[in-house]
Amino acid sequence: MIITQSCPTAPLQGFAHLGSSGSGSGLVEGMHLVGQSAPKPGPAPDALLAPDPRAAGQTWVVILAGGEGRRIRQYTTSEDGTAVPKQFCRFRDERTLLCTALDRALRITSAERILVMVLDAHRRWWERELQRLPGANVLSQPEDRGTAVAILQALVEIHCRDRDPRLVVMPSDADVDDEAVLLSAIAIAQKMARVFPEEVILLGVIPSNLDCEYGLIVPTEGRTSTARRVRAFVERPPLTLARRLTQRGAMWNSFIFACCGWALYGLFEETLPAETATYLRGLERGSHRADRRVSAIAETQERDFGSDVLTRSTSHLRLVDVPHCGWTDLGTPARLASWLSRHREASLWREHHVPRLANGNGLGGPIGPA
Repeated sequence: MIITQSCPTAPLQGFAHLGSSGSGSGLVEGMHLVGQSAPKPGPAPDALLAPDPRAAGQTWVVILAGGEGRRIRQYTTSEDGTAVPKQFCRFRDERTLLCTALDRALRITSAERILVMVLDAHRRWWERELQRLPGANVLSQPEDRGTAVAILQALVEIHCRDRDPRLVVMPSDADVDDEAVLLSAIAIAQKMARVFPEEVILLGVIPSNLDCEYGLIVPTEGRTSTARRVRAFVERPPLTLARRLTQRGAMWNSFIFACCGWALYGLFEETLPAETATYLRGLERGSHRADRRVSAIAETQERDFGSDVLTRSTSHLRLVDVPHCGWTDLGTPARLASWLSRHREASLWREHHVPRLANGNGLGGPIGPA
């Protein structure tokens, strides 16, 4: 099913109200009011493809690490029967997927500008892993309210520290063979976020095979810019549709994106106005900052950033290509089987006693004419 719905533009009243509420909480007083004096678009795209020495000093990275990894749980269960979420497992080498994502983030910005979203229930796995970061940069949720709420929480926290932040958001559940290629694509997305400051720049991975479990991003036809507009999202397409769309330029959704902070606020205001207002109101309650966060999360309904925000915001999205770099979202048994068949010396074989899987990976074969 192709979803192309886009919500009409709505005034950013919720954030403006909180910014001038006079509540005295101090938590949202420093927020840049996104309805006021938007930055002017920058120079043409070609002028921004050179390295920008200012980028590291203005960029924040948000790492999402609160998932449970239920679909591959049978392969990430320890000897004592504990199901370990995949972001805390060692797949390729001695680093966990979370550690790999953190190393990637440290090549984009400093430790002081990296926030990681985790769950209280996972503390035994992430507490030692994240010692490289300031304690205030590890935002632990009492319960999982979905990726949209996690990103909103990180965004508000960043705006309390930086009035005009630039963001890169990434998950922590994918493996990459060539980090340099992915980092180069992220850098281009950051530059495009300066060119198009009112829009969110998504990273789409050029498919290397057919996998009906991957969500596809369908760009508009033609290549008129380094960052093409997004026409639609397709979740779990049938094999024939996946083949046709990829041949026409559709890409896997990496869930990595870059944007200006106020542009991201705009997406939340348009697509989830009630949930956004509920979360921000919750931040005004409680005597301590941690109490206010718990209250805000508890009052906010679970929402998914992909289905509840992105698919309803196509007119505000652009797409940057990620060339072949071995990017794999290790989210399904079939995908894991394929990845393991290519990485025979991977740590996961040893640490979790994964049975040697059959050669067939069920991924549908190479991309080409039917």
